[in-house]
Amino acid sequence: MTFVVATASDDDVREITRIMFKAYGGKNEYINAVFPRGLTEDGEQMTIQRLLFIKNLVSDVKWEKVSDPATGQIVGGAMWGLHQDAKPQKFGLDGPPGTWETEAEKEYAQALYNSLGEDEHAFWERNDLPCMSK
Repeated sequence: MTFVVATASDDDVREITRIMFKAYGGKNEYINAVFPRGLTEDGEQMTIQRLLFIKNLVSDVKWEKVSDPATGQIVGGAMWGLHQDAKPQKFGLDGPPGTWETEAEKEYAQALYNSLGEDEHAFWERNDLPCMSK
């Protein structure tokens, strides 16, 4: 079976997010903490809002979809951070009011998120490497 990879629209990002939550089935602790209540309509919509905000704000963030050309159905996707002109910026984790039910849940999610990027950010700080060429 052949699949097609193409740039994802905002509507495609919505579908990719739904696919992601269904694929993990609520069993990925990182996703549960950083994107809470993902298997609920409310949590899914909040995550989509956050991801679209990033997609439309940060020019280095690119989304792609993978679809079945026979049906047009999206079967997967990816979000890429492609840094062409500068080293990646370090962003904190936040969300609109109500993203996390308690301040403790938010702090836990932020600690997980920060720990995931520690090695990457340290690597970029230690090395004067070129970014991607155009």
